[in-house]
Amino acid sequence: CKLAINCKRYRKKAVFELKNRFERAQIGEIVSVVRDCGMLPDTVFISFSYKNMTDLRALLPTQPAQYLCYGEIDENLVAKLKDQDLDIDTRHDRLNEASVALLHENGITVNCWTVNDPARGRELVDLGVDMITTNILEGV
Repeated sequence: CKLAINCKRYRKKAVFELKNRFERAQIGEIVSVVRDCGMLPDTVFISFSYKNMTDLRALLPTQPAQYLCYGEIDENLVAKLKDQDLDIDTRHDRLNEASVALLHENGITVNCWTVNDPARGRELVDLGVDMITTNILEGV
């Protein structure tokens, strides 16, 4: 698989977004393709569909998975994430010191999107985010 070769060459993780709502069997088929390419250990699945994430979790209980969201980061969201052992991928402008602390206190890895401004990237690193989705930044 070309994806596996390029990800390994550039030491990158594959972030696989389940954009539409899929049935569990369809998610299973997608997982099989990723597994057959040898990329499952280096893949993070993301989706705005919470049901996609719960179906993925049923198939792969320990696979890195991040719920995409852009709403408020509060105790309700944290409970939802913890219930399925999901991490978060949110818009970077939703993050501040308090929200990152709340997520980390609950064992949730924090990813944010899409950060193309180096100054904002450094701010997010200083806040302690774990991952930054970007189109252009390296080594912020």
